[in-house]
Amino acid sequence: MRDLLPTLNEWSTDDPLVAIATVVGTSGSTPRPMGARLLVSRDGRMAGSVSGGCLESAVVLEAQATIAGDAPPRLLHYGISDEMGWAVGLSCGGEVDIFVETLEGDGSDPVIEEVRRAIETSRPVALLTALDGENAGNRAAATADGGLVGSLGGASTVAEAVAAARPRIASGLPGVEEISGMRVFVDPIVPSPQLVVIGAVHIAVALTTMARAAGFTVSVIDPRTAFNNIERIPDAERLVTAWPDEALPHFELGPRDAAVCLAHDPKFEDPALSALLRTETGYIGAIGSRGTHAKRVARLHEAGFTDADIARIHSPVGLDLGAATPEEIAIAILAEIVAVRRGRNAGSLSAAPAATAG
Repeated sequence: MRDLLPTLNEWSTDDPLVAIATVVGTSGSTPRPMGARLLVSRDGRMAGSVSGGCLESAVVLEAQATIAGDAPPRLLHYGISDEMGWAVGLSCGGEVDIFVETLEGDGSDPVIEEVRRAIETSRPVALLTALDGENAGNRAAATADGGLVGSLGGASTVAEAVAAARPRIASGLPGVEEISGMRVFVDPIVPSPQLVVIGAVHIAVALTTMARAAGFTVSVIDPRTAFNNIERIPDAERLVTAWPDEALPHFELGPRDAAVCLAHDPKFEDPALSALLRTETGYIGAIGSRGTHAKRVARLHEAGFTDADIARIHSPVGLDLGAATPEEIAIAILAEIVAVRRGRNAGSLSAAPAATAG
């Protein structure tokens, strides 16, 4: 929805009623993931994609029938044949569920307006849509602070809707939840997660580049301007030349965000870790050997932190990849950040059980 908002705003000046098709379920090999959307105007203009091309024409016809009032909001099921799959670069077919509905882009829909405001102010929000039954097409917007705009109908309550949205907002992953016997698609629309790197060392140069490519908003904190500058670290969005305890209070870090201390010096890492442990930052990492970490733990105990507090720190930092070079260490760190954020143990995919949709 974030990517389609400018188009929705533009089209609504001519005709506020549009149709939107959303991928709400996938099975097997499919060209577009859950949450992919296609916006369709009354005159046939399209923005976005739900299939990479192989289903678009059929979905556009269904969307225009919905705009015309000839069909209600509904769930469509498509099997992507091998031949269709090859057309979009896949070697085998799959199945996809697409929900088609209309929305008003002129400001008259309070749910869409809440989503629009959240996007424009970089606040997390989840768009909830009832998929079947008499309430199909009912929408609500759940905010991270527990608010709800709109209603899913039926016996659903605000508390149930917010509870279903909360973990999706935290993970950033869309999916279908059951709320009061209804299947509801929960689509989190969240700002990019933050990664704060403390210490503008060589590993930070590689880590900022990789993390930015992975969709993080990256900041580097280091008071040493000879190290912390745009020539050395061109891919960081923010370079903060200050001590960690001075800089970190100005960051709003939450469960989706990460921070890594790459400075081996206690005068860097102790203030940084002390500040981070007082926040809800989802991932806190610190470079160093087990011996280094044991000394760090002792200092943090002396500073008043409990075993539970200190257990939040990932150290030695990163997954056990056998990394040796700064670039390999950066890969290991970023991989662990992603695994923790997604709630995975980071084992080999070849040894993992088959994934299920949702």
